[in-house]
Amino acid sequence: MRRTSGNRHEKRDAVANTYKRNPYHLGFILLLVTLLTGCHSIDRNVLRNQSPLKALEKQPTQTEIEVVFVRIPTRDRESTDALWKEVDELAIDAKFRRKLNKNGFRVGVIGSHIPTEVQNILQNAHRAGKGNISLDSMSNLQETHAVTRKIYMQSGQQSELLASSVQKEFQMLELRNGSLVGETLRDGQAQFVAELLHGQDDRVSLRLTPEVHFGAFRNEYVPGEGMFRLDTGREKKRLQGLQLRAELDDGQILIVGPRADQPGSLGHQFFNQQATGQSISKLMMIRICEIATDSDRDPIDEGTADEDET
Repeated sequence: MRRTSGNRHEKRDAVANTYKRNPYHLGFILLLVTLLTGCHSIDRNVLRNQSPLKALEKQPTQTEIEVVFVRIPTRDRESTDALWKEVDELAIDAKFRRKLNKNGFRVGVIGSHIPTEVQNILQNAHRAGKGNISLDSMSNLQETHAVTRKIYMQSGQQSELLASSVQKEFQMLELRNGSLVGETLRDGQAQFVAELLHGQDDRVSLRLTPEVHFGAFRNEYVPGEGMFRLDTGREKKRLQGLQLRAELDDGQILIVGPRADQPGSLGHQFFNQQATGQSISKLMMIRICEIATDSDRDPIDEGTADEDET
């Protein structure tokens, strides 16, 4: 028995000396024990390649919006013309529509009854992966592609919608007071600032303001809630005079795109990209999926965009 006890002590001392000489062995064993005991708490959905993170859920005070960007090659222009025939362009107030048309933008609304062409586009967008793939990453330029993303917005909340990739030289040709003003912006990228306002009769007012962000990224301190915060961004030109406002019902779609008869215009720069020597046109669709149901909603602000002719 003494010999057995002595052997135990010798083995224990040998193990201890091993850990002293190589502490990584001890760390590896501790890590292994942690992993083995921790596996019991892992959701089995993870093992089936499902995300353990809970998906965002719409709150009663939020409106669900689907934003779809469609890339249309030259050979499908006839389909684009057929689509615009289904669009009610007169649904947009004339004071907004006139300014946008003069600068190469085309806007309109599709009612709750969605045409077959638009249904096909939305289905293609859903198959594309719901925003996980960008239009610029799709190599087949001869096919019509669409990607989509869902956003939830409260009244007064803003969201940025990228309309173009970064262009080394963004040619900004704008119509101001009846005169064309040209400017070249380095590393320019077009986008829209979307703002949602809830109104009466179960409708929403959607405001879109075009912007061009350009130049190098820079840090600056901006005032916040009782303190300054560090913000990283680029210079931007906000085209307030081209702000668009649309009154939309549940299920309606706002469509914004370029005018085919105004190449080189501002609308053309926002919604066209050059690839392999050809121009690829894009459309933006914003569909109101579900309007906030909470009774405590803010009324629509009666303010309008700048009345100056742009």
